[in-house]
Amino acid sequence: MRRREDSADLVAADTPLGPEQAAARLRVRRADFDHMVRLGWLRPPQSIEVRFGTSRAGAVDLALHTTASVDAVLPAHPEVDWGTTARDGKGRRSPPASLRPAPAPA
Repeated sequence: MRRREDSADLVAADTPLGPEQAAARLRVRRADFDHMVRLGWLRPPQSIEVRFGTSRAGAVDLALHTTASVDAVLPAHPEVDWGTTARDGKGRRSPPASLRPAPAPA
């Protein structure tokens, strides 16, 4: 059986990332990433239930984003100075915070 040369890239593109992992991959703060989701720039294709302890009371749904969709966000939105975003420290307003989501298509 012949193996595809791009199989590693295909698997990597579909690798699920949680919000913290996605923010780290983009080199932005978690708050910046949360604004990207609020703006609709990222939509998770799946979510999983994560339990803390043995009680369902501690369960939360965790959105998972594909690596490919995360990697596509920055080039798709040149209106944000991503270099500034990466350098901004804690306590500074997130540049995407002032943006509004695009209206839903009719």
